[in-house]
Amino acid sequence: MRRAQADQEIRDLLRELPRRRVSGDLALELQITASKEAARRRMWAAAPALLVRMRSRFELWKANMMRPLAVPTMGGLLAGVMVFAMFVQIHPVRANSLAADRPTGLYTEAMAKTLAPFEPPTADAEIEVSIDEQGRVADYVVVAGKATFNVEVKRSVERTLLFTEFTPATSFGQAVPSKLRLTLRKGAAAITVKG
Repeated sequence: MRRAQADQEIRDLLRELPRRRVSGDLALELQITASKEAARRRMWAAAPALLVRMRSRFELWKANMMRPLAVPTMGGLLAGVMVFAMFVQIHPVRANSLAADRPTGLYTEAMAKTLAPFEPPTADAEIEVSIDEQGRVADYVVVAGKATFNVEVKRSVERTLLFTEFTPATSFGQAVPSKLRLTLRKGAAAITVKG
């Protein structure tokens, strides 16, 4: 009861407040906004009919344009598949074997530019030499003849490698680290170099 009386008093006080007039510009803006909203609602109310008309136009376009193009397109696609299938049967795809691979200018192997004078070794040996991008010896490993590879032969090989100039391998024109195999024959005054 008390709350109802308080609400009534508030209503009475609000009625006694002076009324303000709406400016002409604001009234015009409100009318424009209301008319836009009314037009938007009428458009959405008519949307199903509009969608039906658009769908029927699309169906007509599809019937007039796509059907005449469908047969030639499908025929061309099938003809292309048949020609491709015949070509594959006539020219089977073969895997490239590395034995028949021909070198290109994209990669060159490392090689010995100049050999330093060396003493003929007292034992056969095969050495794998690692070469850096500048053509210098980075490391070497004896891969064959290790049992008879004594200290004098080792020093002779190291001196030979130290003073030998190498041309590094290249890949796409850029010098890259690579490896070479040197074969030293007992009593021979030559070295066999394999890339």
